Amino acid sequence: MDSSRSAQRAVIQFLRAEGEHASQIYRRMKGVYGEQCIARCFIFRWCQRYEVGGVNIKDLPRTGQAHVVTNSATTSAVNDLIRQNRRSTHVKLLLNCR
Repeated sequence: MDSSRSAQRAVIQFLRAEGEHASQIYRRMKGVYGEQCIARCFIFRWCQRYEVGGVNIKDLPRTGQAHVVTNSATTSAVNDLIRQNRRSTHVKLLLNCR
């Protein structure tokens, strides 16, 4: 079963369209998803957003630093630094790569 946030948002949207109240949606989802269920306050928030309309269930792209290094030169430089000293911290690696 897909317990991702977007899948759970789709379930919320579907059940809300059927006329279910947010508290009942939470009880049903908690029974199905268990510990993976999103928090009750988020279910209420998404129900309110769906009532207004025009809400996308997908996560929006966020601004900020990328979490994945896509530059092969940087990747190889970090790998070389790690090979030189395996006890280096991420801060030392960051300072050496600049």
